[in-house]
Amino acid sequence: MTSSQNGKSTLLLWLNLLGWQVEVKRVGNKLVGVARHCAADGSSFRVAGSASTHDDLTFCLFEAAMKIVESRRARLERSLLAA
Repeated sequence: MTSSQNGKSTLLLWLNLLGWQVEVKRVGNKLVGVARHCAADGSSFRVAGSASTHDDLTFCLFEAAMKIVESRRARLERSLLAA
């Protein structure tokens, strides 16, 4: 899951492309990460996770971010159908 160009995880690159800003720090023997996103409507979102490897942490953050994206998409579809 690593991009050969810069050593970053492909999922981390996708998060960045989708507008998420990711910070990762080592705390003891764990990696702790936070991903933040500000939407065009002014709302902001934050997901966090921890793992023992960079790939596991990135997957955790990506999965949590996509749950937010899916939830927002579903709400938008419901509101459009109700209109």
